[in-house]
Amino acid sequence: MSKKLEWLIIIFLTVILIGLSACSPNPHPDKQPPHETKDEMQSKITKDMEAMDNENAQQDTPGPTNFEGIVDALGCMFAPDDCPLKQRNEEQKMDR
Repeated sequence: MSKKLEWLIIIFLTVILIGLSACSPNPHPDKQPPHETKDEMQSKITKDMEAMDNENAQQDTPGPTNFEGIVDALGCMFAPDDCPLKQRNEEQKMDR
């Protein structure tokens, strides 16, 4: 036999084995329960959508909620002399 014929036979047998293994039964059948009824499926979908609506309602504020704290921090970083925290501390010292 020639080398070319041997390679063709090897490739042919490999393709046959792969094809047969694809047709074999699944050793792990689906472990899902039997199909749901239409009402069960609708109630499940409704519950999921209500849960998603509740999550979206809680996430309506996409930005930061403490703008005053952010303003104070940036003000102290870029203008330390006008820092409200520093002024508050000086006022507290003066009150004593």
